[in-house]
Amino acid sequence: MGEEVLDKYEQTYNPGDIIFCEYEKGDEFYIIKEGKVRITKIQDNKEKTLDMMEPPALFGEMAIIEDAPRSATAIAETQVKLVVLKKQNFNELLASNPIWALSLIKILSRRIFDSQRRLEILSLQENEAKVLDTLLMLVEWRGIVPATYQDTKPIELENVKAEDVAHWCGLDVHECEKYIIRYINMGRLDRYTSKIVIKNLPDIYRLVRNKRKLQEKDQ
Repeated sequence: MGEEVLDKYEQTYNPGDIIFCEYEKGDEFYIIKEGKVRITKIQDNKEKTLDMMEPPALFGEMAIIEDAPRSATAIAETQVKLVVLKKQNFNELLASNPIWALSLIKILSRRIFDSQRRLEILSLQENEAKVLDTLLMLVEWRGIVPATYQDTKPIELENVKAEDVAHWCGLDVHECEKYIIRYINMGRLDRYTSKIVIKNLPDIYRLVRNKRKLQEKDQ
């Protein structure tokens, strides 16, 4: 789709501007053309940064998929230029360029899965469980399904550090590091300069599943 078509939907936000707030109703989604957008969520009465997004990322996509409140807050970290699309605009774009539409639908599908998966992680009460479930999510991104994986061969998470895990599960890096070291000492993880190795994926999956079940019983 040509830039001139998207230009008519463009809006500019200044640093610190709130694009939308958690829990408010939304009917738009956004594509970043320029700048950075910070995605935050209130957890345990504290604001947690979930993501820092840059072009050509999109966000707020659940507004065109289902009628649900915003699950997070979006804030302009720098001056940003966004393509702002409502449901009716999206339908118009789908009709005008099917190839572009198919590409966007694939992106939306992946983003929806990732967003829901991260909310599952954040819903866990134990920080230890959040760290372990984040490792499972990173495994899933590599096309491996932990629930059905029976091999005991170690799985290497390349280019993954404690900082990355902490970012995805909304924890302080030092808090995240504490649990990674614990599981290294238990012989369930290994770590090298730029990767974390899960030595027995079914074992980690069972641990997370059991922690989630215990939490559900207590609720």
